[in-house]
Amino acid sequence: MAEWKNYEELRPDQLESLIDKSPVAFWPLGLLEHHGWHLPIGFDGIKAHRTCQRIAARTGGLIIPTMWWGGGGGHDVFKWSHYQSPEAITAILDTTARQLLDFGVRALVLMAGHYPWQSFLDQIVPTLRSDYPNHLILAGTEVSICGDAVALKGDHAAKEETSLGLALFPEFVELEALKAGHHDDVWPPEGPPSEDKRHPSVNFDPAHPLFAQMGEDAREASAEHGEAGLAAVIEHLAQTIEAFTSRETD
Repeated sequence: MAEWKNYEELRPDQLESLIDKSPVAFWPLGLLEHHGWHLPIGFDGIKAHRTCQRIAARTGGLIIPTMWWGGGGGHDVFKWSHYQSPEAITAILDTTARQLLDFGVRALVLMAGHYPWQSFLDQIVPTLRSDYPNHLILAGTEVSICGDAVALKGDHAAKEETSLGLALFPEFVELEALKAGHHDDVWPPEGPPSEDKRHPSVNFDPAHPLFAQMGEDAREASAEHGEAGLAAVIEHLAQTIEAFTSRETD
């Protein structure tokens, strides 16, 4: 296994030493958001972080602390969800990415666990690539980051995401919680959203086993299904990074 470390745990000299050997940085982009009765609130960030760890085990490098403050999507109306303004999100994303590239990172992976992160990445990544033409910048969700090389389906807390959770962090997934009869204290103080603010594909019935889900039934999820898609993403990204860093050292 290649050497990788968590950015925040290293002293300055250790950072310099590791980036000299493996000039790769992974930044997991997550969110705190309701993910049904069976998944943790921080699902998106945990998913992105564990995926980055798998890739870093192949390539080495740094894993930046997970960015929890995102937004976009239709689950801001649920209690325990935290959405931020687009201006704040793009400012932090752009500023931090540029700092990392200026500090010596040659390959930067912006791994988004929350699918609406794509719109924020699309705003800043083209300019980053233009300003840093000799760097490798990979950005997107597990569904999009490989382009056409790997085809995965996405959903919200349903079969696809639940399968990824079972593959990456089964200790945080509780399929037995997918049952009827949960409490109904699921809305913020202003109460449930009006009909015009409800995404038509989201289940808004708190008593339903599939509450807050969007996609195929999560009860059909499996670790094997999640691992199959995940392995393809990790293999493609690891090969892409290894090819780039090999050219850098030639």
